Amino acid sequence: MAGLFGMYTHTLDQRNRLFVPSKMRDILGDSFVLYFPQNGDKCIYGYTHEDWQCAMDKFNDQAPSRELALRQRFIYKNTDSADVDKQGRFTVPTAFMEKAGFKKEVIVLGVGRRVEFWDPEEWAQMEAKYESDTADQGFELAF
Repeated sequence: MAGLFGMYTHTLDQRNRLFVPSKMRDILGDSFVLYFPQNGDKCIYGYTHEDWQCAMDKFNDQAPSRELALRQRFIYKNTDSADVDKQGRFTVPTAFMEKAGFKKEVIVLGVGRRVEFWDPEEWAQMEAKYESDTADQGFELAF
């Protein structure tokens, strides 16, 4: 699978519909999975149905336990499906809008096997924190 990459800014319309760039739609397809992560990121993740199913198969393959049942509840509670219309938009569920703090503008970010949807203010805070935390470390890709 080709990777998802790039950063775009799009505007939510009155019906909370958001445009997905065509390069990303080509990979995500006409329907994809939305997930509000439980890792502290205040954004929404988008996965292909295939990638999501693969991750969930591995997750659900664990030995049954109370901890697994609890995690399953919170993962599936924070998951929804997104259907893309003919104009390349999907409707962001109201609960996800509130959790991510979306107002009008949304940053659409390709991150390898997923897309992330960020409120610009949240993105700026996360980016500033990352830059200050890694300022002395440097980072270079090795090929």
